[in-house]
Amino acid sequence: MLKYSLKAKLLILFSLALVGACKPSIQNPDKGVSFELNEQRKRTLSEVSYQLDLDIPADKFTPITGQVVISFSINSLGDNLIIDFNEDASNLSKIQIDDKEIPYTFFNEHIIIDSKYLKTGLNAIRIDFIAGNLSLNRNDDYLYTLFVPDRAATCFPLFDQPNLKATCEITLTTPVGWEAISNGKSKEVSAKSNETVYVFEKTKQISSYLVAFAAGKFNKFSRIVNNRSMTMYYRETDSVKVKRNLDEIFEIHGKSLAWLEDYTAIDYPFDKFDFALIPSFQYGGMEHPGSIFYNESSLLLDEKASINLRMGRASLIAHETAHMWFGDLVTMDWFNDVWMKEVFANFMAAKIVQPAFPEIDHNLRFLLSHYPSAYEVDRSAGANPILQKLSNLKNAGSLYGAIIYQKAPIVMRHLERKIGAELMQESLREYLKKYSYGNAEWDDLISIIDSKSNEDIEAWSNVWVKTEGMPTYEWYNPESVKQRKDQTSNRIWQQPLEIKLGYETEITIDLINAKPVRIDSLSAYNFLNSDGFSYGYFKLADSSKNGFLANPLYSNDPVFRASMWINCWEGMVRGDGPTPNLMIQSMLGVLKLEENPLIVDYLLGNLQTAWWTFLPEHNRSLLQDELEATLWELVLETTDAGKKNSFFRAYRNLTMSETGLERIEQLWLDKLKIKDLVLSEEDKMTLVYELALKNQEKSNYYLSTQLEETKNPDRKKRFEFVMSALSNDPWVRDSFFEALKQEKNREHEPWVLEGLHYLHHPLRARDSQKYLRPSLNLLQEIQLTGDIFFPQRWLQTTFNGYSSSEAVAIVDSFLNENPNYPFYLKNKILQSADLMKRGVALQQAPAIQ
Repeated sequence: MLKYSLKAKLLILFSLALVGACKPSIQNPDKGVSFELNEQRKRTLSEVSYQLDLDIPADKFTPITGQVVISFSINSLGDNLIIDFNEDASNLSKIQIDDKEIPYTFFNEHIIIDSKYLKTGLNAIRIDFIAGNLSLNRNDDYLYTLFVPDRAATCFPLFDQPNLKATCEITLTTPVGWEAISNGKSKEVSAKSNETVYVFEKTKQISSYLVAFAAGKFNKFSRIVNNRSMTMYYRETDSVKVKRNLDEIFEIHGKSLAWLEDYTAIDYPFDKFDFALIPSFQYGGMEHPGSIFYNESSLLLDEKASINLRMGRASLIAHETAHMWFGDLVTMDWFNDVWMKEVFANFMAAKIVQPAFPEIDHNLRFLLSHYPSAYEVDRSAGANPILQKLSNLKNAGSLYGAIIYQKAPIVMRHLERKIGAELMQESLREYLKKYSYGNAEWDDLISIIDSKSNEDIEAWSNVWVKTEGMPTYEWYNPESVKQRKDQTSNRIWQQPLEIKLGYETEITIDLINAKPVRIDSLSAYNFLNSDGFSYGYFKLADSSKNGFLANPLYSNDPVFRASMWINCWEGMVRGDGPTPNLMIQSMLGVLKLEENPLIVDYLLGNLQTAWWTFLPEHNRSLLQDELEATLWELVLETTDAGKKNSFFRAYRNLTMSETGLERIEQLWLDKLKIKDLVLSEEDKMTLVYELALKNQEKSNYYLSTQLEETKNPDRKKRFEFVMSALSNDPWVRDSFFEALKQEKNREHEPWVLEGLHYLHHPLRARDSQKYLRPSLNLLQEIQLTGDIFFPQRWLQTTFNGYSSSEAVAIVDSFLNENPNYPFYLKNKILQSADLMKRGVALQQAPAIQ
């Protein structure tokens, strides 16, 4: 036995302490792709290309074998080569250079190759492997990839970072009878025994998260639009529904491409333009160049869909098409700037859809589709800036949310007004041309704009883009308006503010400093942000607020009406009034007279939130009859089919009476018909969900009957998954939740969220509260294994059903017991629990009792 002196022991302990304290180095990398690894590879590697071959079996449980040849140029040999592969080491078969097998090290989801096997200049490495399944979304007879933001490495070995763009040549061997789609053009399709081999041409340079393929039993339809061939792949079995939607789907894609080519002065930058419609796809869409993937239900709308739904489809198509330039042609250098591709896609989409819907008030559409969602985050304790910090790509999914998708386009619209539309377009054209097929940062664009503008755009950007939250504006005294003192470094949120004095006179003031701005010729009613352009909380005087709610249709300007409804809602949730009772009664009253369908949809959404989250149970019981009578009358008497559908969905979700549930059941059984109300198979499924939830005695009958009646195989599987969350047996519901703790049972994220919606429904809140703490305990695992929106949606769907002090205490306790919890996930919790906390506070306020 060895013996050590005291001094030696101390030296050993000190050395061990140093080793324990050291962070992983670039040569011994942490899991994921750290910013340091990203920068090192960016400096040393270039001319990257991938030749990827995958053999896809029919059985979804049989491994997919593959090989990839990674070619690249290296400018120095000082460091070992690190290749990302987020799978088990056993999934690697062999690695070869120049047809010779070489040794390697596998560490923290990385393949490390000694630099002695490399050479300065061009290298090629062949890796044989078994593909990981995490992002392959394998189903019984189809699969599809979803690699954003850092999930390509879960499938095959590569350099998984956005600033090492590469060309890709993909070959897929599939079961016979399967179709396949990828980024590149189809080069060759051949058959051998029971397999089909699809060979795709080499792509232009794209980032790793944009590599995509799908294969399976898809139908397809091709059309020439503006001299460009497009093919749509889909699985929907309702041929009438598909045919009804085809013309508009292809037309919007064609118009979006033409508009973007004109605006950017750059032709469509990739070799082909196809798209696939995926059942229960995790997002609305994903912008893979050459093969956009969409959620099937987002494009294939039901008969007589509302104008809001049709606008949503047009905006989605325009958004994904805009990404071909903003995100795909020019990509962020590091994922902290992911917001850039999203803001420009949303910003362009809002412009693109205007010619397609001349009957729509597009300022109103922009206001209602951006401001309320952004406010939900910015008013919370978990607010985050548009440009966020990111140390490792494995956490990039946490950057996504309403601030990127809703607030950033508002800020971009402010920038366009500040510098002018012409200078904005000129700057974006220069930006796209300069960085084509490359990468750029936000400050690169700001530098271009600053060089052309007399405004200090950098200072403006430092507040609006690089800090979190929102300003508050209030009456400083009866005659002056000012920005309330900011809690973060006394920021000044420079923006114009329109004020309507009475209902006739409008004035605009520029808020450029903290000084109060005196307003002359005030009226009895004075409305801040009357044009809905400015961003923030605009605290109305009680007289103005009450005056609007007493007669919300006095003005014939829908943008004004919507902006005031938003102001009143923000006042309610902040405890500044009106009370939830007054808001609900005001909304019910105006729904009978409001003609604008966009405002109707906004009010119906708020009505349901206020009903379940802000109104105590005994108040709901007092208003239940009036609520149901009003909504049912609107369902019967409204002649606009889109609005009729909106009223019916609200009635379906809120009805609790025996009469109301009987009506829902009769509609489900086709024994009751309402003119212009067409119920699809999807609608019938939702009717049964509501019936099973609210009439537990007949729950099994409803669920089993609908399962038998559902014809579409994809919808049938989804229904079978969700129905356990609706069981009247607590043990079955417990089993449903317990199963979600296993990653394999969360593969179909939209199914999971639908089930959680009913598991955590307000009517089940008392029984389901026990799931809250385990749901929070799972969050870090969900962030690592789920797709980018799943952690936030998991939290929102969980908390939306609760409005009790006990639920708030569970959240607070979790955060207090985990003081070192990752800040980006803590923010998501605070954002998602914000309405619940505000609802509890308001329910306990004396004015609401």
